[in-house]
Amino acid sequence: MRNIKIIFFIIMSLSLQAQDGYKMKGNTKEVDANFLFGYYNQDGNNGAVTGGIGTEQLQDFANVFTVNVPLDSVQSLNLMLGADIYTSASTDNIDGDVSSASRMDIRGYGNIGYQRKFLDRGETYGIGIGYSIEYDYLSFSGNVSYAKEWNEGNSEISLRALAFFDRWSLIFPSELRGTDIRSTISSPNRRSYNLQATYSQVLNRRMQMSVSAEAIWMKGLLSTPFHRVYFSDQISPDIERLPDSRLKLPVGIRFNYFPTDDFIIRSYYRYYWDDFGIQGHTMSLETPIKLGNVTLAPFYRFHTQTASKYFAPFATHSVAETFYTSDHDLSGLHSHKVGLGFTYSPLYGLFRFKVPFTKKHMVLMDKLRFRTAYYKRSTGLRGYLFSIDMSFKMKQGSRKKMTTPAF
Repeated sequence: MRNIKIIFFIIMSLSLQAQDGYKMKGNTKEVDANFLFGYYNQDGNNGAVTGGIGTEQLQDFANVFTVNVPLDSVQSLNLMLGADIYTSASTDNIDGDVSSASRMDIRGYGNIGYQRKFLDRGETYGIGIGYSIEYDYLSFSGNVSYAKEWNEGNSEISLRALAFFDRWSLIFPSELRGTDIRSTISSPNRRSYNLQATYSQVLNRRMQMSVSAEAIWMKGLLSTPFHRVYFSDQISPDIERLPDSRLKLPVGIRFNYFPTDDFIIRSYYRYYWDDFGIQGHTMSLETPIKLGNVTLAPFYRFHTQTASKYFAPFATHSVAETFYTSDHDLSGLHSHKVGLGFTYSPLYGLFRFKVPFTKKHMVLMDKLRFRTAYYKRSTGLRGYLFSIDMSFKMKQGSRKKMTTPAF
């Protein structure tokens, strides 16, 4: 710990050598928009709905739209809207009816935010609200943020606070619905508070790093009402039961190295701890390489974690325990994720068109990204991911002005 403090003090001392007269950059006049389409498929044999055994089959079709609109040189609005359409064989087992309403659902969500820059001070303030809704769940959120850059923009510290207010629709396994199970849950609500801090530093022309830390406090219904738990000393199951509070403390560090102008090595490490007894380590490496108008980015991610003190596999818990779960997301495990990203970004974009009913506004599709990944977990879960991301810019101006960096 003492060595960490010394290193942090040295980094901060170097970064505080700010130069007088620096002024942060204002917003451009370009409106940025992205359309993302993704497909994810997984399967396994540790379904939490059926007590830690049974299918984990899931298919998800994700659709996301984001847009950032500069109001002037210092103010901007950003909007994100999304919808996930998914089918899940595991949640279908909540009921005894095959292909019930729980098998397929749509999750809709969105966020809107406002940012204000103070160019002379190098500061940015932000505020935002959001929501998420699906058949058994409703969530509202709010956030505030602050960022300060100095040292000619080579140093930055950012702070963010988020709050989530969630409410469950209490849906129980079909065989427990005629009992007094509802009375054992004090409230269907949950509140979460998240504090984030990130320090970023450009070390030299070819090296950048950042250090981040979070504190997440959750209070309320933290278990899932339709997850079953089976016991070694009782035939009938119960629902998953977990404490009504949880503290999470992740800490991460990023380091990017640019050996050449067309090649980047991006590395990341995160340590995770929570009071459920889980400790985790995550490491990832991505190596984008630019080949003309094309960028290829192979990546790999490794994760390992210890089991929660409340976890036990199917039919090994005792009814004498106060808290219990057989959800393998809380088990001891390790996982691998490997994939490839592909970006096509020609100098003058893929295509452009005029905005209807205007004379000067043009829309440019400047980037097209593909990403695919394979996920493997030690519990037996396997997953596949494929996504397409289309990036657009809208600007008032001529063809020559609508250029964008490709890397």
